Amino acid sequence: MRKFIDALELPKDLCLGALNVKLTGQYEAYIENYRSIIEYGDSIIKLQGKNSRLSISGKNLKIVCFTKDDMKIKGYLQEVKFY
Repeated sequence: MRKFIDALELPKDLCLGALNVKLTGQYEAYIENYRSIIEYGDSIIKLQGKNSRLSISGKNLKIVCFTKDDMKIKGYLQEVKFY
């Protein structure tokens, strides 16, 4: 499937349902294609994607805006981990 997507140069995030994460330094993260919030606190935020999970840990973390498909997190980001 991935070879087909690569050959046609299709966007992987849409075709595979992958999480798309954009970081602005250590202070902001913009996440697309998440499915649900697993855990939310000021030191950790865990999200469920279609095929993976994402964990963001740090200090003073806040979800400042979100829709059913994307969200923006602000705070001091110390670790971003897929699992």
